[in-house]
Amino acid sequence: MKIQAILEGDRMPRHYHFAMASLVKSALSVSNPKLADALYKFSGNRANKKIKPFTGFIQLKDYELLEEEFIVRGNVYITISSPDPELLLNIYNGMVQQREFHYKQYRFQVLHVKVLPEKLPKTGKALCQTKSPIVIRNREGEFLDIDDPDYLKELNYISNECVKQLEGRSLYSPIKLTPVLMTKKVVQLKHDAFKNLNPHSILYLNAYVGSFILEGDPRDLRLLVQAGLGFRRSEFLGCIELIHE
Repeated sequence: MKIQAILEGDRMPRHYHFAMASLVKSALSVSNPKLADALYKFSGNRANKKIKPFTGFIQLKDYELLEEEFIVRGNVYITISSPDPELLLNIYNGMVQQREFHYKQYRFQVLHVKVLPEKLPKTGKALCQTKSPIVIRNREGEFLDIDDPDYLKELNYISNECVKQLEGRSLYSPIKLTPVLMTKKVVQLKHDAFKNLNPHSILYLNAYVGSFILEGDPRDLRLLVQAGLGFRRSEFLGCIELIHE
């Protein structure tokens, strides 16, 4: 399932990933506080780091980047995808109910929320493209290039963990990603949690965008097209769409 919210806001942070993730969390907290707590909190209000069952991407219309923020003259489009319809309906309802969201000094007004059509794989081989960059890291926390010999192993690891959380099972078969036209992109995530990394509190991630062939069991591929590929998907990374099969 896939939903899209159209937002109005005259400014937006350059490093917007956590701003948009905060909007999703806030919408869930309005419509279903228990679900929000289950996804985002451990006991004692500690952050819950378990895999969130959604991904997405952000589009800006008619904007200008000035230093650390976007000046937005058009609208902001936030698209969220998940194989969990209950989760998306709760996000949908929360956005409709709250209508206005704040993140630090930024304000966003929800103009419209709608359900989007989606195309899912029916076979074990699909041509896909990224809607937001795919990030893969190893157990040591190193972000991998797509030609790294461990890239597929770690992609299978995180995909297997995702499927376990969604359906309580492992992948039916290993998945394979073959680049068609992929380009490296360095993603910058800015948050106070990264203040010890550098003076700008920015985490730099090697990521990839473009088109690729995804192979595996069709049941796994359908879940992964909806839930996304790789790490930090709930921060609007790893969103993909089916182009052809």
